[in-house]
Amino acid sequence: MLRKVVDRAKQIRRSEGFKHSVAMPRRISLHATQRLNRGIFSIEIQENSGFFSVMQMVLFILMYCEEKCLTPCISARGGLYGDAEGKLDWFSAFFESVHATSSVVITHKVRTSTVRDLVQLGFRQRYESRLQLRSASELFFSHYRPSAHIYEEVDSICQQLGIGTSTLGAHFRGTDKSLEALPVSWGSFCRQVESTLAENPQLTNIFVSSDEQAFIDFFLVWPFSKPVRVAPAKLLACGSTPVHFSGYPGFEIGREALVSSLLLANCGVLVKTPSYLSAWSKIFNPSLPVKLVSPPRPDAFWFPDSQIWREQAALDKAVQAA
Repeated sequence: MLRKVVDRAKQIRRSEGFKHSVAMPRRISLHATQRLNRGIFSIEIQENSGFFSVMQMVLFILMYCEEKCLTPCISARGGLYGDAEGKLDWFSAFFESVHATSSVVITHKVRTSTVRDLVQLGFRQRYESRLQLRSASELFFSHYRPSAHIYEEVDSICQQLGIGTSTLGAHFRGTDKSLEALPVSWGSFCRQVESTLAENPQLTNIFVSSDEQAFIDFFLVWPFSKPVRVAPAKLLACGSTPVHFSGYPGFEIGREALVSSLLLANCGVLVKTPSYLSAWSKIFNPSLPVKLVSPPRPDAFWFPDSQIWREQAALDKAVQAA
């Protein structure tokens, strides 16, 4: 009984509603400060969460700026992917603006607000239900794109491993993801890959990416009919501890996460479990066909996987009705 009470208390504390309420004073102060910037929304992110969880925050900021006709000024320092001193703007190291903002002369003081959690902005409740895959992609690329050195690395790996439109991308997110998604056995996932290969005879090879070495080892010995290439990521999870909490150099974790997502985006078809990393492959390439093998849990039914699952369910229903 006591354990159930404790588990329920933890669930409440993790809930968006609880965190949203607690963050209200901070949220009011932040928006009051930003109104003084007269047309500029300047945010520095210092969140200690997954790389693409931070990217969700960026997407929401861009939606807000579009709605309010504001110029976004986004940076990210410290946290899991920056340096301890907070000198490196790792967001600007991975992404470049598509606008020549450096040519804009700012004659007034710009105040930058620091956020350490998405709830401090209050944007999920406002924008989550409005997000669509293609429009989210268009919005992001209208402001930012991966830096040239990231694209060069991705192109080089694609050439080395033969990744392209005839490749089936497979992404399995393990470790703590069971808290946010219904678990899928390794064997069941491999069978989903097999069925996707059978449905798509144009696919000639498989590219697998995962945070768990044990899963990769299992995947490699499965008797697939096509050759398997493995993502070159070197920083994997330590047991049940997620990669971003495993003590690796933060900047390298972020780089590998972004490169992995872009590699999956270059595939012809993607089979995946719920994960921000591989869901953002659909943002980077909205025409990418994706099969999501299980849904996120109801209390973590977040974009982009939520939209991928809804679209997939609607398509399956239409096929059954035909």
